[in-house]
Amino acid sequence: MQINENTKISALIKHNEQAIEAIAAINPHFNKLKNPILRKVLAPRVTIADAARIGNCSVQEFFNALEKIGFITETTSTKIADDAKTISPLLLKSIEEKRVITFDVRSILAGGTDPFQQIMQQINQLPEDFSLEIINTFEPTPLIKILTNKGFESMVKTSNDIVTTWFYKPKNQPINENKVTAEPFMKKVSLDELTELQQKWGNHCKEIDVRDLEMPLPMVTILNEVAALKEHEAIFVHHKKVPQYLIPELEERNCQLYICEIEEGNVKLLIHN
Repeated sequence: MQINENTKISALIKHNEQAIEAIAAINPHFNKLKNPILRKVLAPRVTIADAARIGNCSVQEFFNALEKIGFITETTSTKIADDAKTISPLLLKSIEEKRVITFDVRSILAGGTDPFQQIMQQINQLPEDFSLEIINTFEPTPLIKILTNKGFESMVKTSNDIVTTWFYKPKNQPINENKVTAEPFMKKVSLDELTELQQKWGNHCKEIDVRDLEMPLPMVTILNEVAALKEHEAIFVHHKKVPQYLIPELEERNCQLYICEIEEGNVKLLIHN
């Protein structure tokens, strides 16, 4: 199989399952490919170039590892754009001039809490012409998608086990609130309404409980089930919270989402195509 920097990780694995071990040997970040659930969700979304950036290694390291198990590297004139060429110069300037607010979310995640609300609070309070610097242990892809829809530029750098992401909103660019906070595909309902919906789907509604799973497995598990949904099928989810990162993913998949917040630590979801 011929490959280039735009080849999806899922295509590599489909062609040769030895690619899992070959990629995992490049960098500890890629050990998650050994988890079947994570692999099914992440691999189709990530190219070799994406993975190299996430793992803070070069595309050539991927090529070297994959050539050892029979892959052929395509000769192409396409080059991966350097960060400085693809990222807003205003974002870079704010970092150089130290107009940055830093927010380290590692301790929040270690405590089992989703820092989404705290991050959004920081975003809402961000001074004009400043960047918000998020320090984490993995690339916050769902957050990047959400804030991109709100008009923010972003840049990601990985150093060992620390991932730093900067967000910057250019002046005079309005925030697209409707994209994030008023999704027409999402509706909040009462427990009675949700129960009625669940009964309507009957035996075609699969029930799953993600309350005891560690992050990011709740989101990964739900997306895995969504990917397997057939027409006239639904998923009933027991969750600890409203999964903010999941919402744009479901919108992208044209799903309908119903949310019932019963009490703290007890949220029910119903999802269908």
